[in-house]
Parts: sequence; structure tokens; C-alpha cells
Amino acid sequence: MLLLPINDQLKRLASWQQSVFCIALTQHTILHFHLFCEAVESENGKIIDNINQLFWEKMTVKGAKINFTIQQEHFEAIIPDACDFQFYGVYPAIDHCVIMSCAFNSLLSKSADEAFNASQTAFSTIASFMELQSGKEVDKNELQETSLFQEQLIFQEALLAKLSNQRSPELIKSIRQYVLDFGVTNLGIALSD
Repeated sequence: MLLLPINDQLKRLASWQQSVFCIALTQHTILHFHLFCEAVESENGKIIDNINQLFWEKMTVKGAKINFTIQQEHFEAIIPDACDFQFYGVYPAIDHCVIMSCAFNSLLSKSADEAFNASQTAFSTIASFMELQSGKEVDKNELQETSLFQEQLIFQEALLAKLSNQRSPELIKSIRQYVLDFGVTNLGIALSD
């Protein structure tokens, strides 16, 4: 576990804030899943996009009736197994799925740890990427000095600041737009429109 200045704040979020935070990180990392799907010539990116859209709809459309238990079954059927692939891209894709699982859990079980878990996963994706690049284990101090780590912390702090406002569909739409406007994933990969 990374000891971050935002950890306590993440654990104190209300249920709707937990969900929006997780959904925002899902949006932020979705490109990693798409890049994996492109590499293995899979159509599963469409399923992920659909679920992602339903997450935002649930949070912005009053009375939206979406069966997330069924959606979770569709989702779990497409989570890649690292043992089946011999290239790095599977790992950020799996991390994206972990964050998406946090979003599902925040909606279905109202767990109070999901935003924290999603946050930690986003940072661990960076750590594993740094280890791939350097060829050695990266300690927490080295990790926290990297620009990717610093950008991710700024990104998550900004999400938390936005979530301190009163809940409204407009606020949640503005958070989604913020994620899209941020322009890169947690690994610094530019989002393409």
C-alpha cells in the first residue's frame, strides 16, 4: 500500500462519490484495455465501452434502471488472463479491469474501500510500468519521484476536489469531461478521440 496524502479522504467519501471516483478512473484507463484488444484482435473493447457508458448514465440520469449484476457477468467473461498472453499490454488491461471491478462494487455492494482500491491500482500500474522500463524493482520513494506518479496524484486530487461539490448531473458530467480533457492515461498515453 502506498501512503498517500489522499488516502484518508478516499476512505471518507460518500457512496455516490466512491462510485464517481471509480468510474472516473475507469474512464481514465479505458484506453489500456482498448490497446490490448487491438493487439489481440478482440472486439471486447465494445463491451467495455458499453459498460463504461452505463456507469455514467447511472450517475447522471435520475431513475436510470440498469441491471449491473448482469453487466458484471458480461464484464467478468472478458477479463484477460495474464497467463494467456506473452506481452506487457495485458497488465495495464487487467489493472483497468480491477478498477472497473471497483466501480461495480461501489454500485452493487456500497463498499467504502473501492475508491481507495481503485486509486492504489492506478498507481500500481505506474509502478509495474516503471519496473518494465528499468528492469528492476522500483521502491516507493523512486516511484513517487517520477513524473507519471506526480501527474496521477494531481489528477486524483483534482477529482477529489470536484467531488467535494454538491451532487448534480452537471457536476458528474463535468468530471467526465475533466477526465477526457486531461488527455492522457495514468501511463501518459495520449487519448485519441
